Formats: sequence, structure tokens, C-alpha cells
Amino acid sequence: MSEKEKVKFGNWLSAAPATMGGLSMIGWMSVVIAVMLMVVCFIFGNFLGGLLALLLGLIFVFLFMFRFGEMDAGRTIAARVLERASQKRRKDTGATQYRTGLFSGLPAGQLWALPGALADIEELNGTDGEGESFTLLHHRSVGKLAATLTCVPDGADLLPQGMLDAQVETFGGWIADLSEDTSIAGATITVESALLSKKPLVQKLEGHVAEWAPAAAKEAHAQATAQLPDFFTDTSVHGTVVWDVKSVGEDLEEATAEVAGKLPYHRDFLYASGGGMPAVGTSEDLARVVQIAYNPHRAIEAATDDLLGHENPMRLSEAGPDYFDDFPTRVAFHDGVASMTAVMVIPPRIHITEKTFKKLFAPATKFLRKRVTVFYRPLSSGEALKKAEQLRRSTRTSASAKSMASAFDENKVQLAKKNESDLVDGAAMQAFSLMVTVTFEPTKKAYREATQKLKNLLESTKLTYRFVDYGVSSAFHATLPLGILPWEYKDIVDTVAEGM
Repeated sequence: MSEKEKVKFGNWLSAAPATMGGLSMIGWMSVVIAVMLMVVCFIFGNFLGGLLALLLGLIFVFLFMFRFGEMDAGRTIAARVLERASQKRRKDTGATQYRTGLFSGLPAGQLWALPGALADIEELNGTDGEGESFTLLHHRSVGKLAATLTCVPDGADLLPQGMLDAQVETFGGWIADLSEDTSIAGATITVESALLSKKPLVQKLEGHVAEWAPAAAKEAHAQATAQLPDFFTDTSVHGTVVWDVKSVGEDLEEATAEVAGKLPYHRDFLYASGGGMPAVGTSEDLARVVQIAYNPHRAIEAATDDLLGHENPMRLSEAGPDYFDDFPTRVAFHDGVASMTAVMVIPPRIHITEKTFKKLFAPATKFLRKRVTVFYRPLSSGEALKKAEQLRRSTRTSASAKSMASAFDENKVQLAKKNESDLVDGAAMQAFSLMVTVTFEPTKKAYREATQKLKNLLESTKLTYRFVDYGVSSAFHATLPLGILPWEYKDIVDTVAEGM
């Protein structure tokens, strides 16, 4: 099927407020108010007070409302200063360095606890409506319940185009249905991938060959391992759904029972979307995911244990890193490797097909491991209509503010109109974002190569992005399939600093 014949989907608009000269409508209103206060003060003869009111108003607008940066992706001075101040405070208090183990100073029973907000997670184990075991994660600090489903997707390259289109449509239906359950706070899809050499695996297997084994058996083993491809891919996909405890039940026990009853529905939907045979992750499953994220070299050990039938009884609450340091800018160091995270700030300004993000999600060289997480925030029908109206006004304002609107401006106006039309026809609207975490060896060469490779992958998707330079630990753990929704941890200070 040609590119023109392929099913295209997506109607993506930035939720950032429209700006004229770097200021939103609220920003310009603030400027007008400051000028009016100055005029009033002048009328009453208070010239000094008038000038002071104007000066303070302009300073407030300049710091908290004026956005510097690319189109639709600018950031205020206050937001940038707050990031640096927060990082400095964390360094001064030692919060940028995390240690586990006997000499860590952690309380007994939590010697290998996860860092940050993850340390406050409570594991709730049970059986769902179809008799399958599961572990729910209770994020106590924000009152949320998360369930992670492990998927084994079908290989898209081997599927007929018609089946692929049907799976995409079903997956889109699942995302749209998130809005129908008002107790759902959000959902994520996490794709982890690695392109691995066979050498470590072969060495690991050879270590388990007994010295007294017959020469013929050793020769057969050597020939078998020699037939393995030089590189192989290790890919895992997780879908995480997060519910609000207060919305889904009167108390935690009732909420747990309600969520357990909803799990088969989400499992069936992901199955129909090409997710293989999704299974709700247990504490041991999630612990393995986290341990490999901290050190990708553990993937070989885990695969060898699977081949030999060894079980790993480690639970998620015991899966913390040996150490995690994020005091440098952009890079975090943990368990012998390094990592960095990039976040999407503006979606691709194009319609997409199933191949648009293929390179970003596929295994790639220059990384020990790559983790891409897409965040979905469902909007109710009322919220969706309000947001669509806001987008229509903001895109029209942004386009009319220029003497000659660009093709991007005109395209955004048309997309905003289509948004409202689609909502009238019964479509759903979801807010979404995307983050990419890559892990590499802790050397300057590996960092340089990983940075360039990640930039190339992100540029190929036509999205606008920025690297997370401060709060690297928070970004790293947000991309794990553990149900951390960044907007649930945002406070009023962050909101004001980001501008209006």
C-alpha cells in the first residue's frame, strides 16, 4: 500500500496558550491593567506611585508571563529560575544522591526501597474477575491506584495492512474510552527496547556448561551458540492505567475490588489492539522491569535465569538502585550506567501513519536501553468542548496577530475547527505527552553518541522537544511503567512559574 493510501490519524494541537509577541492574552491584559493603574495614579497626582505600578506590572509580566523560546514552546524566566533553585536546594540538602543497603541509613525493612515518590507506594495483591493474579500500586501521596499490563505486541512488519489499520483503530477506541470512565486519572504506554550483542549471553551460557561434560556435548553447544545472530532485540511493552481512589470507591478496599473488576476489560481491549496476550503485572514482574532499567546489563542475567528455570522472588518494594545520583545537569548516574531524558513540548505538526514513530520506538544502536513513554490524560466531554473552544480562539488569535499568517498558523486554525467538528460527531479528546529515557555507558564518548542519536530519532518524528536538565531523577522514574502521572505532582508554584 502506498503512503498516500495508508490510513492517517491524529489531530494534534499544542495546549500551550496562544501568544502575541511572546505574551498570552492574560499577559497583555496584565500590561493594560498596569498602564491603567499608572494613568489613575497620574490623575490623582501620584506620579511616583503610577510609575511604580507600571514598573512592578511590567516586571511581573516579564518574569512570569513572557515566554522565551520556539513557537508554542517558550518558557518563562520564572520557570527556568525555579528549576535551578530547586536543583540547588536539592544539592545543598543531599537529595540528589540516593543510596541503599546496610550502610545507607535507610530504616530497617526499607534498605532497598525505591527513591522519591516511589518509596511511598503500597503494593496491593489480589485476583481479578477472571482469576488472574495482579498487583495494584497505591500511590498514597496522591491517592491513585495503578495497574500495569505487560503486552507482547504482534510484529507489525508481518501483518497485512488491513489488520494493522484495524488494530490502530481499536487502540484509538481504547484511548477514547478512557474519557468514559470518570474515575480514570490517566494512562501510559511504555515501550522499552535494546539492541544487544550475543557475546554476553554466550559467555553466560558457557559458564553453566559443566567441566566434566563430554567433548561432543561441548562441541554441539559451541556450534549452537555460533549459529545465533550477532545481535538480537529485547523489547517489552507495558500499558498502565491509573484510577483516582476517591472516585472509584468509598475506601481503599472497595476501590481495589472495583479496579480488579475493570482489569479484564482493559486486557481484552489491548489484546484486540495487537498487544498479544496482556497480563496484569505482579510485584515480581515490576521489580524485574525496574532493576533492568537501573542497569540494562541485568537483562542478560534475567534471560539466563529464565532459560535455567530460576525464579527471582524480589518484590518491587525491594528493587531500589544501589545508588542514584542526579546532581549533574541532564545526566543521572545509577548502578554503573548513565541516563538522560527528553520530553516532547509540541506534538508533530503533521498527520501521522503507523510508521511515523517507528524509528523512535524501535531498538537502536548507541544506547544500552531506550524507554519511550506516552502519557494520556482523559478529558470529559465538557472539558473537551471547553478545550476545543479555547484552542479555536487561541489559534485564530495567533494567526491574526501576524501581518501574514504562515502555513503552520493556517493549518492550526483548520485543525482547531476540525476538533470542534469531530467532538460534535461524538469523538473524544485526550491530552497527551511523550518522554524518552535512554541509558548508556558513563563515558564522554557514549554520552556524546547517545545525545546525537537521540536528537536524530526525535527530529525524525517532527516533534519539538527539550532535554530534562534538572530533576533528572523525577523524569527517569516517570517513564517507568509504575503509574506516575507528572501532572498529579504539579503544585501551584509550578503553575504560576510556567506562566498563564
